[in-house]
Amino acid sequence: MNRVKDHYDRQLADIYNWMSGSPEAAIKRNYELFQLLEVNSAAPGLAIDLGAGSGFQSIPLAELGFSVIAVDFCASLLSQWSTRAEQLSIRTVHDDILNFSQYVEEKAQIIVCMGDTLTHLESLSAVKSILLDSDRTLAKNGKLILTFRDYVSVELQKTQRFIPVRSDDSTILTCFLEYHQDVVEVYDLLYRKEGEQWVFKASSYPKLRLDKNWVCQQLQEIGMQVIRNEIINGMICIVAQKI
Repeated sequence: MNRVKDHYDRQLADIYNWMSGSPEAAIKRNYELFQLLEVNSAAPGLAIDLGAGSGFQSIPLAELGFSVIAVDFCASLLSQWSTRAEQLSIRTVHDDILNFSQYVEEKAQIIVCMGDTLTHLESLSAVKSILLDSDRTLAKNGKLILTFRDYVSVELQKTQRFIPVRSDDSTILTCFLEYHQDVVEVYDLLYRKEGEQWVFKASSYPKLRLDKNWVCQQLQEIGMQVIRNEIINGMICIVAQKI
């Protein structure tokens, strides 16, 4: 079984929106990011959201005027906002993002793979596959927007590896990072209060230690032009254009 999918199904899906603090704030943050990146839809066009999750990218893209295909392997996350998706021009697809091109019948103006979705892939060859399929699917001058966390340039040490994510009166989530050569193992340590008792649940999954320079090199080798490579909101943000 895909370990990342299993981890989301068993551990993260139920608390994903809670983890974000405020889904509406996450949606607003991405809306502002798309404006910063000069994403707009002067004419009707297709946008593809790889790793759509709770719709934090799909919803602002639809509000900007795009027709969106939202792909995610977690049915529970997609179902949590399916009613809202029906009110916008969004089609949700429950599948692995590696299969996204099967659901696309026209060229796309925008493809996004955001959050930390790219590092969830099992190998660098899977990342290459996503980049190649994106290039094939994009229209001329179409843009690919990638965001992911930097697990390469700095390796946290000792107690720095314990990262408090969020807590309230009934739920506490802490992450612990264990570094290996090619991946970082992410342990999600979850306490939830059930009645008067605190129940502990732990699960882990690997994330690729993805080098932004390697990603840019792959994009350039397939003929895309990297037009942005910077840190935005604490995440690596790479924008490439099909030329």
